[in-house]
Amino acid sequence: MSTHTRDELAFLFGADIAAQARSMVAQGKGLNLKSDSAFKLFFCNGTPEADACLRSFLSAAIGRTVTEATVTNAELLPEYLGAKKPRLDINCKLNDGQKADIELQLTSAHDNQLLRSVYYGCKLYASALNEGEFYKDIPTVYQIFLLDFTLFSDTQFYHRGMFRLDDGTVMTDTLQILYFELQKLAHTGSTLHKIRNWCKFITGCNDKNIISELARDAAWKEDLEMALANYGKVSAEERAWAYHLSLDRAEVDYRNGFLLAEMHGAQQNAVATARRMLAKGTFSVEEIAELSGLAVEQVQAL
Repeated sequence: MSTHTRDELAFLFGADIAAQARSMVAQGKGLNLKSDSAFKLFFCNGTPEADACLRSFLSAAIGRTVTEATVTNAELLPEYLGAKKPRLDINCKLNDGQKADIELQLTSAHDNQLLRSVYYGCKLYASALNEGEFYKDIPTVYQIFLLDFTLFSDTQFYHRGMFRLDDGTVMTDTLQILYFELQKLAHTGSTLHKIRNWCKFITGCNDKNIISELARDAAWKEDLEMALANYGKVSAEERAWAYHLSLDRAEVDYRNGFLLAEMHGAQQNAVATARRMLAKGTFSVEEIAELSGLAVEQVQAL
């Protein structure tokens, strides 16, 4: 992760964001890794600690040792800050040519997230083969989702999706969509303890009780020390805080804009309903106001 002077931070992010970032670092505050910007900064800041954390996380998630993971979209470019909704996934190429994409999804966003996950998985799969290569050589790709909401109705923490025939036969295991539901961590089996620990760290990195619990897992001691070292280093960077605060503000602005658009649309629908009722001439002003949701004064103005 490159460094910036305070003047550069103010230029890139604005004086108020730069000042907030300096204040957070001065107070020793820790980033919230459940924020997708901080999540990406934690794994993609380019330090040996971050690289080791990414390899450990991927190994735990896909169930095999990852010795090398090259992030192909590591940088959070300043121009992203003005985007309506930057997608802060982590796209990686593994040591054997396989590919993985990690996404932290905090809300269901009133959409079909199962179809969304399949769409993203297919996009990743389509990018795995270069022109002229044989289909038989397509590498395995892993679309990994950390979900902070309930997607499946059961209590299982982990699900794996693959394409199957009607009789249940797997067509191919070269496309795997992996789901980890953070709200179901209590239902994690012993075979998943490494990815469970990573998810607990991500959700509770500022919770002393959770860190103490993780410290009692002797098999994860090295990973925890590595995660804490990386977390401390990232949280102590003014630039990391500036990115986090800027993207957090952009997210709030986006949601507020979406809410205002919804309200505007609802208002337009109410006015249209009132106009249709007025045209019929069979409803009183009070009845139209009650049924359309407009105020009596608004109906009178129409």
